[in-house]
Amino acid sequence: MSEQNSKEFKSGLTGVSMLAIIYAAVVMTPVLIYMYLITGLPDPARFIPVFVSLFLFTEIGRIVGRTISPQEAYIIYFMTEIVAFDALYWIGLLMAVYYQQAPYTKLFGIASKIPWWAAPSIDSWAVQMRTFLASEWTVPILISLMGTVAGLLIDIGLSFILVQLYIEKENLPFPVAPIDAQAILTLTERTPEKMVIFTFAAIIGFVYEFLIYGVPRITEAVIGVAIQVIPYPWIDLTESFAGILPGALIGIATDISTFAVGWVIPWNSVIWLLIGSVSFYIIGNTLAIQLADVTKIPMFLKWKADFSPVARIDWLWQRSLYDLWASPFVGITLGVGIYAFIISAKYLKSAIESLRHLSVSSENAYISLKWIFLMIGIGVAMGIAIDMYLYPSLWFVWMTTWLVLPFIQGVLLGRSYGEVGLGVQIPYVKEAFMLTFTKPGEVEPWMVPAKVSTSAGIITHRIKVAMLTKTKPLDYYKAYALTLPLVLVMSFIYLQIFWSMAPMPSAFYPWTSITWPLQSLNFSLWVSRSTAIFKPDLILTALIIILVASLVSRKFNLPFSPIGFAAGASAFLAPPFAFNYFFGALIGKIIERKYGKEKWGTSKSVILAGLFAGIGLALAISVAIAIITKSVWITPY
Repeated sequence: MSEQNSKEFKSGLTGVSMLAIIYAAVVMTPVLIYMYLITGLPDPARFIPVFVSLFLFTEIGRIVGRTISPQEAYIIYFMTEIVAFDALYWIGLLMAVYYQQAPYTKLFGIASKIPWWAAPSIDSWAVQMRTFLASEWTVPILISLMGTVAGLLIDIGLSFILVQLYIEKENLPFPVAPIDAQAILTLTERTPEKMVIFTFAAIIGFVYEFLIYGVPRITEAVIGVAIQVIPYPWIDLTESFAGILPGALIGIATDISTFAVGWVIPWNSVIWLLIGSVSFYIIGNTLAIQLADVTKIPMFLKWKADFSPVARIDWLWQRSLYDLWASPFVGITLGVGIYAFIISAKYLKSAIESLRHLSVSSENAYISLKWIFLMIGIGVAMGIAIDMYLYPSLWFVWMTTWLVLPFIQGVLLGRSYGEVGLGVQIPYVKEAFMLTFTKPGEVEPWMVPAKVSTSAGIITHRIKVAMLTKTKPLDYYKAYALTLPLVLVMSFIYLQIFWSMAPMPSAFYPWTSITWPLQSLNFSLWVSRSTAIFKPDLILTALIIILVASLVSRKFNLPFSPIGFAAGASAFLAPPFAFNYFFGALIGKIIERKYGKEKWGTSKSVILAGLFAGIGLALAISVAIAIITKSVWITPY
């Protein structure tokens, strides 16, 4: 950041923005927790505290004559997003309690092996009374907090390096950053033209999402049956195509946000994202079934045995991943990670040099290199010390996960956010280590808080938004340091209240009764080695193919997007979502051709901001209806 530009940046961390953060933490945290317990927490729900808080405080400011600045709105926007993501922080502790009595963990003989430092015994006073306010919880809570602090020190330090690398040096586009910036600026600038577009989009988002989430809650309260006007999360067409495309995951995602996301992903990337998803989950799934009896390949035969013509997308997605694609997907993301590192290497040295020679004005935006390395060093030392205390025999694994992996994942995530706007990282890293270096049924190392990912990539994206809104980047870090402890305290208090009201899982909290048993099954399958998931030969083959293809396409300037392909060929993106991204991008291209790139570029940002505002409001009202009207008997699962 040049000295001249740095003078244009203003502070967003004020008493007003902090008041908005406190409001979100105190008022919105219980809404998010309860929504998770009752119906699950879909990704669009993360915008509930963001837009509700931002709308409320901008309107209050307008009424009292104290306008919210874009910089204050930036802090409110991202800190309330942190509220949304950390509202469920303590759920993992209760999950560890449940694993001690879950039917699946008992079936696989691992229920009694849950370590004492992960959760108190189910016979303990703390669990029997359903309270966190007991000495038995001291160690599990401390381990969780210490691991979080260690990870954050690494993530924050690494984010400064990624900012220099991907924003200052390479100047990657970060396609989603203008959307976030536009949402912030629209609510603060309130130009008539933008507000008309924003309001119209918000109404559409509200009405549509309320049909998905609100109507079922109302009908359940009135007639005792939740009527789905629009299926969620997708319209499942798999059974309809089972005769001609057996095993193919075919459907259309119904949340309007999945369609709109296609507007911001670069066209070439969204094409390859669709190709990646279709190649594996449709073409690959179908061919594996059709060739199973011919080739006698064990993984094909296993997949054919798991397939059923009447199976739904969620089941086939899970089984095809386990039976066929876990290893190739690891290889693909690892190969793309290596590719990202190779093409970023030439910038890395200059990025480090830039940090070493920051000007006085730049130090207002960033901190010096010695402090960056000190933060990372303390975080690495803390993380390794915790893990070696809990399970010392795997010291080499803990050193790798805390010292090496965050950097690799950070480079990959930072570039994927910078190029595509989606986070792409190497999946199943911890699982791969555990399968390689532990024995079947050995539970403790699976529960050690290893560092296998990083938030440095998304922080880099948020700093890009800070620059677009002329907010001092360091204000983000300062606000984060104030927000996170507040959210964790409020999450702790409210989860304690909900747990004291009813067991988890129980009929009182239906989503836990549905998903927690499935998660316990998934955990049991990994720990017990009941299925052969990772195959080194497939991982290596996929890695080599994608790495060579990426390097060749770059050398000869071919229209191949490794990040886009990896985003589609992943464990986290089913074809229904890939289809919607593509349809959204296609409609966006048509509109752009008709109205011009510049006009559409501005308008789509405002439309997206309005849509997500409407989505957030619809979800907030839907949750309020559920809280008010829900009345079921309390029975343990």
